[in-house]
Amino acid sequence: MRAGLLKEWITFYGLKESRTPSGAVEKKYDEAVLKVRCYRKKITAPVGNGLNAYEEFTANTLIFQVRFNPLISERQRISYQGRMYKIVLLDKQHEDNTYLITCSKINE
Repeated sequence: MRAGLLKEWITFYGLKESRTPSGAVEKKYDEAVLKVRCYRKKITAPVGNGLNAYEEFTANTLIFQVRFNPLISERQRISYQGRMYKIVLLDKQHEDNTYLITCSKINE
């Protein structure tokens, strides 16, 4: 991987659990774990009319390439250009010590 390809920034967020005053456990992805440079490989748009199980959703998928970092895990969320994405697949590329991260947009 050439360093000149890493033009984009993404931020990884970890899961943070806290208790509300009523005693319920609240789970949020608001704790920034890591901010790294990346290369956006591919963007795919939804196929057809975007209907699945009678629900409308936007199935935007992004693929990022980042340098290997042991802090990155599949349980984290990614922030890219102000939008949150969940990690679907974390594929380690041994020949150049990178990750290919397949992400899906989270509809909020």
